[in-house]
Amino acid sequence: MIEYRGVSRSFGPKVVLDRVDLVIRDREITYVIGASGTGKSVLVKHAVGLLSPDSGRVLVDGTDVTDFTEDQWRPVRRRCVLVFQASTLFDSMTLRDNVALPMRIHGKVPRHEARDLATGYLEAVGLASKADMMPAEVAPSERKQVSIARALTLSPECLILDEPTTGLDVVAGAMVDRLIAHLARDLGKTVIVVSHDLRSIFGVADRIVFLYKAAVRLDGPPAAFRASTDPVVRQFVGGEPTGPMET
Repeated sequence: MIEYRGVSRSFGPKVVLDRVDLVIRDREITYVIGASGTGKSVLVKHAVGLLSPDSGRVLVDGTDVTDFTEDQWRPVRRRCVLVFQASTLFDSMTLRDNVALPMRIHGKVPRHEARDLATGYLEAVGLASKADMMPAEVAPSERKQVSIARALTLSPECLILDEPTTGLDVVAGAMVDRLIAHLARDLGKTVIVVSHDLRSIFGVADRIVFLYKAAVRLDGPPAAFRASTDPVVRQFVGGEPTGPMET
């Protein structure tokens, strides 16, 4: 669904992506992993036009979107939605009204109808019973689930989740993992997850893309990571805290 062809991106003297070649396939759960600062979030932001490469090309469903204008990006962003790490819900609105808001703004759906539809999206993420609660009244994991429900209102083909389990306890993280699996396996979505949560990665991913020193170090199923003899991969998988990863 998304293809990177020789994509490079720097911020000042720091090279974050260096001639990255990568294809994200339809209806797979792809985890993008790596140490902090390796370009995970930078990579996925190129897929929705929040960043542009210094060189290389980005394609979505075979269409080169690299030089798209802001107006051209809008329909792409409805097909491929980025859910940020922070839940970004409106504290003064109920969960139902938070989910209804994109339908009212982007789809011009009347308020009453949008609220009814929002209940269905909350049901899809297991939170219909809490539709009239405020964000402050629910758990952090549930706020993230509401953010995903809100993204689903745009009927995207692809969801990009940036660190969806960061800051959650094991039980709450497992709930989000089940939702990720549901999105791909039951709803047929392509799901890209930026993460460093090994429990989540090995429990849910169909495929793992490991970034290291601005490049793809390893790309394959979870079994390939467990079996890898690459010392850099072994250090990451083993969670070794002894200094920076080195070849």
